[in-house]
Amino acid sequence: MGYIGDKPQQILIELENTLAHISQLYNHKLNYHDENVNLEKAYDHLIRATLDCYKLLWVHIYEQLKVIEKNESNRKLGLNISEAEFRTKLQTLRKMAQEARGIEMSLVGVEPIASLDKYKEVVKFGYELIDTIDENKIQEIKSLKTFISTKEFITGIVAGILTGLISGYMLLFI
Repeated sequence: MGYIGDKPQQILIELENTLAHISQLYNHKLNYHDENVNLEKAYDHLIRATLDCYKLLWVHIYEQLKVIEKNESNRKLGLNISEAEFRTKLQTLRKMAQEARGIEMSLVGVEPIASLDKYKEVVKFGYELIDTIDENKIQEIKSLKTFISTKEFITGIVAGILTGLISGYMLLFI
């Protein structure tokens, strides 16, 4: 899980179970039927781990995109596509993820691999949308916001000092 920089525990458990079942193929005490059962179980664990990886990637990508969606400045100025196109594509991404989830839920325990291709499409489309984020523009927006905040702060201090001085001077005549 290099993209998110983490190895979630459930995925590691699934991979460990996969390897445990594969290792039983080298157990010479097992008959052909038991070997096939272990191979099937290893396959099921591997599919589950792969599915979990894609779902985790989807969640991580979606969280990044929600940050952009909620930040008006970044949404309007920090992308290499228009804001309208970003919103449309984000909505398409949500629908694709809902379809993948629907396929997964309708085939739980029957055919878990069926939703895998749909989740792959979701992640691929999500990566494409992430690629529209221009980090240089985002940095410029942050710098500009910092500059404006600093300018407003200094202006407020100067206005406060001037107002205090003028008020003090006027009180001398009262």
